[in-house]
Amino acid sequence: MLNPRKGDMYKFVYYTWNPIKGKCLHDCSYCYMKQINPNANPPRLAEYELNTDLGCGRSIFIGSSTDMFAKDISSKWIDRVLDYCHQNSNVLLPNAYLLQSKNPKRFLEFINHPIMERVVFCTTIETNCFYPEIMNNAPKIGERVEAMEEIASLERSTMVTAEPLMQFDHEEMASFIRKCKPKLVNIGRNSCRRIVLPEPTQEEVQQLIAELKSFAKVNVKDNALEWCK
Repeated sequence: MLNPRKGDMYKFVYYTWNPIKGKCLHDCSYCYMKQINPNANPPRLAEYELNTDLGCGRSIFIGSSTDMFAKDISSKWIDRVLDYCHQNSNVLLPNAYLLQSKNPKRFLEFINHPIMERVVFCTTIETNCFYPEIMNNAPKIGERVEAMEEIASLERSTMVTAEPLMQFDHEEMASFIRKCKPKLVNIGRNSCRRIVLPEPTQEEVQQLIAELKSFAKVNVKDNALEWCK
C-alpha cells in the first residue's frame, strides 16, 4: 500500500511505497530502520504490494525502508516493480518516482526501462570519506559518484542526499556532489542520536551549503536547521 509521507521526509514526496521489504543489505550503523526493526527478515518481494493502487499525478518514493538496488537484490524483483509502475501509469497524468540507492550503478542496469523516464535518481553522499565501521557493506563514495555522473550524462534527473552529514573535506565533498549534477541537494543530520557519528562543525556546514547553492537547489531538513543559525 501507499503510505503518506511522515516526519522529516523529502517535502516533494507525498507517498512512500515499499514492495521490496526486509533488512537492508548495506547494514549502515546509523540506519533508522535498524532502530525500528533490529531483527528484520532477509529481503523479499511482497507479492501483495503488486496490487497497490498507485493513482495518478503523485510523487512516490519507491523503497524508502530498504535499498532495493543493493547488490544482492534480485534483478527479477526490481523488474517486476518497475513493470508494475509502467503498466499502471496514467498517460494523461503520470506519477513521478524517486529511486534512492547507495549502489546507484545498479540504476544503470535498468536505465532503459520505460518507467525510468519518470524517475529522479538519488544517491547518498554523507561525506567524501569512507568509514567502514559506519557504512559496513555500502559501496564507497567514489563508486556512487562515478555511477551518478554516468546517469547525469544520459540527461536523467539526479538528486543527492547528504544525510546524515558527517565530517568531510570541503573541496572534495563539493566536487563529488557537483559531479552528480543534482537539481536538488538534501542536507540532514543523524536522526538517531544514540548512534554517535563524526559530525562537521556549524561553520563547515554553512560553507558547504553556500557552495552547493552555486549549482543546485539546497534543502536543509528540520533536523539540521541548527547548523544554519
